[in-house]
Amino acid sequence: MESLTGRIKQVHRDMGNILNRPEAFGLGERAPLPLVNALTAMRQKLREELIELRQWAPDEDLPAELSQDADTTRLRSSR
Repeated sequence: MESLTGRIKQVHRDMGNILNRPEAFGLGERAPLPLVNALTAMRQKLREELIELRQWAPDEDLPAELSQDADTTRLRSSR
């Protein structure tokens, strides 16, 4: 079980990296909104799974999530 949760957390972090630094992945300064929405939804599902497995405190990643939510809001308002 430990290796599964470790892999889930790594995928969650990797998705966050794409959202936080889309230019590093060839996406330009901002990722396309459909991609942002899909990655955000997938990260939420992974987080819920980890919480269910009791491997993640519900507020463990709150500062990073709030930062990404602010970026998403700015992205939506700029389009």
